[in-house]
Amino acid sequence: MEDEVIRYIPILMMILLLACGAPGEGDTAAVNETQETGPGHFYLEVSQIIGVELGDTSYVFGRIIDAVPSRDGGVIVLDLTTMNLRKYGSDGILEYTAGRQGSGPGEFQMPRGIALLEDGRVAVSDMAGGAIALFGDSLDWVRNITGFFPRPPFTIRSSGDSSFVGMLPNFDREEGTMGYIVARMESSPEKSVIYLEDSYPFDPTRIGPLGEADQPLFAAGNNGSVFISAAGSDMLDITGFTADGTEFLRISEDIERLEKTAEELADEEAEFEEFASRMGSRGGGRSGISPEFEPDLYRRAVTALGIDDSDRLWVRLGGYRFPFWNVYGMNGELLFTASLELDDPDIDDMVVRIQEEGAAAWVEDPVTWPRIHIIQLPE
Repeated sequence: MEDEVIRYIPILMMILLLACGAPGEGDTAAVNETQETGPGHFYLEVSQIIGVELGDTSYVFGRIIDAVPSRDGGVIVLDLTTMNLRKYGSDGILEYTAGRQGSGPGEFQMPRGIALLEDGRVAVSDMAGGAIALFGDSLDWVRNITGFFPRPPFTIRSSGDSSFVGMLPNFDREEGTMGYIVARMESSPEKSVIYLEDSYPFDPTRIGPLGEADQPLFAAGNNGSVFISAAGSDMLDITGFTADGTEFLRISEDIERLEKTAEELADEEAEFEEFASRMGSRGGGRSGISPEFEPDLYRRAVTALGIDDSDRLWVRLGGYRFPFWNVYGMNGELLFTASLELDDPDIDDMVVRIQEEGAAAWVEDPVTWPRIHIIQLPE
């Protein structure tokens, strides 16, 4: 049963909510400039959209599982349906492609996440393949990093040079525990720095889609800094670390909780039932475990973290029906807030990737069709 949990958790893990956009007026200036107290507020703008519903297959996406802005103003997209990478330039034109389904060099079996390393290489975490694949600037395959146990991290972030930070499973079959480890790796499966580690008794009700509620979120910057947000619905609790694991920042604030809608809970239950059904069929009904659906009734306080090229920490708050961020300096000072309030049916489900190279947004399973939004961040 434990082996099956490890195998299927990344497939059904709920994607963290993200987003970006622009107000109707198209105004990107701080709207609270005349306010005597409190930070300013920015509305974010979409500068470019890549993707079409029908037409040229170079611009038709199947299931966007991850995307990362590139240094030239473009974006690199990982499509789970086509099992490939696509690099688009700042003009939105396709430049390079790489990958396909398979087990050979440069091929994928279940890719889940990508990171643009500071040395220019692109890292792709392939869950079923048990490796992180490295590609060059032109998406030419370089090599695979293997040896992860029991699997590679499905979320990876660049942390300077050839280093990356990922969240690995902390699984002990003999002790009957599960958990996570957030660690730095230097182009190898070995953990050079562990920033956070936790384990707890195996609980079949907290696996699959519900397991995310117990896990932290993290962001990493090319200067080596790492930020980790604790799970929870009523507290903003973020710790900042230097590259060597020294704590240098703590942000702790009470947050007003927001109840999940009936639709959100119904979607979670459907995902949970699908996961439990798969576990039962894979286990042949021999495990004797019939997990109950016990959802968290409130949204997470923090749903995403990002670091921009001005060393600002973007903290997306889950207690809003539209994307909303608190943006902090490296000393923990709240600099301003930002939001997206587009008239878009997918607005609440957008994933927004914010990092030094820029910001990109997408929806894995949109109401309309898959597309990438390039976001303009305030200077």
